[in-house]
Amino acid sequence: LIFQKAPHVDLVVGTGQLAEIPRLIRETRDAAERTQVKAVSLGRREGSREEVSDSFQSYDPLRDPEMRPTPFQAFVRIMIGCDKFCTYCVVPATRGPEQSRPPAHIVREAHVLAGQGVKEITLLGQTVNSYKYTEDGRLVRLSDLLSQLSDVSGIERIRFITNFPRDMTDDLLQAVRDLPKVMKYLHVPLQSGCNDVLKRMKRGYTVEEYREMMHRIREYVPGCSVSSDFIVGFCGESEESFQKSMDLIRECRFKNSFIFKYSKREGTKAFDLFEDDIPDEVKRRRNNEMLDLQNAISEEDNAEFIGRRVSVLVEGPSKSAAKRAARESQPSELTSLLPIAGQSTPAHHEHDHGHDHHHDEEPQTIQHASAEAARLAMQLTGRSECDRIVVFDGNPRLIGTRAEIEIHDCTSTTLMGSIVTREVQHGCDLLLPILG
Repeated sequence: LIFQKAPHVDLVVGTGQLAEIPRLIRETRDAAERTQVKAVSLGRREGSREEVSDSFQSYDPLRDPEMRPTPFQAFVRIMIGCDKFCTYCVVPATRGPEQSRPPAHIVREAHVLAGQGVKEITLLGQTVNSYKYTEDGRLVRLSDLLSQLSDVSGIERIRFITNFPRDMTDDLLQAVRDLPKVMKYLHVPLQSGCNDVLKRMKRGYTVEEYREMMHRIREYVPGCSVSSDFIVGFCGESEESFQKSMDLIRECRFKNSFIFKYSKREGTKAFDLFEDDIPDEVKRRRNNEMLDLQNAISEEDNAEFIGRRVSVLVEGPSKSAAKRAARESQPSELTSLLPIAGQSTPAHHEHDHGHDHHHDEEPQTIQHASAEAARLAMQLTGRSECDRIVVFDGNPRLIGTRAEIEIHDCTSTTLMGSIVTREVQHGCDLLLPILG
């Protein structure tokens, strides 16, 4: 069909053949006569799982350093594909069958990333908690993989997205609770709070089962943040069905929710089976009402952090600071302030406690340091152990380190605070400002 609609196309490659792209391009380019080549894994035929596995292990764009959020954060894909077949989703058809990478390959990649200065890794999978791999007759699950990755020196934080409610096992929750490097944060899409809608979506669980899962999360991992996804206006969603979703949001008190208006998508089961019978204006109203409710809950929950201290991995300038720097066209100033491995504190910031003749100079030295800290300070951002966004004023040399922040204000999306520690991480001898 693609060749018919676009006869100028020489090569069509499916998701199960990504590893073959370099070879296929060479063969297509070097062919004596122009030919159109199709390389796809059709459906879930025998052998397609192996093809997908071989492909995504050897070819993954996320390994490109340019794809990293920051130089010290990286994504690591641990599985690909999906076997859930929700009626609104095309992923099972486009990404192929669920397939997990060997744990040894993942751990080896984590060691390489740590050697490149990466401190935080995010494990990716369409339903990441479905991860399982049989190695030497032993089943390795996500909880086992998290334990192995926790032993990688240099990696300080591990998180994983996205989770499927039915696969939230007790051993995984125990790992989140017991492994210090694993962030206390779980993203578990609900999609709807109405059983009838969940059944039409073919989600494979009920509201009661999701509620029980939330109870186990709260029981096993106190203080764990949970976020969710919702689709409003799905086929046949009545006002009563929508209000059930609202009620469950009030009950579960998610950290945040990603809310989407349903739209028909060709290639999905819902496109063929159900009528898109909810008017657009109703979808927009429900979307806005749900957003307002979630924002109110998020702000109430964030307010509970006021007066508390949280550990933050400093990611970089906040969005407002970045915009201000862009307007002032001074990106080089920020770059020059980034920490360099092994760099020591400048001599004029040192204080020698071993000689009394320096005592009279101490107030002047501290005054100079405070003035320098204020000059260099800018609004920075990072995330807490439970994935709360935190902004605070600080020296850009903090970027890539961990800081303890005292929270004094909040919005529905952000905690605002001040640095309360000088020594952010072991061996850091840079002068760090104490502000606020």
